[in-house]
Amino acid sequence: MNRRTVLLAVGEWLAWWAGLVLLWLVLISTVYPLEWAVGAGAAAVTACAARAARRAVWR
Repeated sequence: MNRRTVLLAVGEWLAWWAGLVLLWLVLISTVYPLEWAVGAGAAAVTACAARAARRAVWR
């Protein structure tokens, strides 16, 4: 992998993660630190799955 490919992959993952965290925050009623941590962790796992699924379809 060259530098450009790595930056694009990181950017794509961050975009998925940010969108999913924002969705999590919109859907919960109150934002406590533990809920934020759980949402960020769940978004990280889901961002990995979304990126892998998109790469599988795109190839």
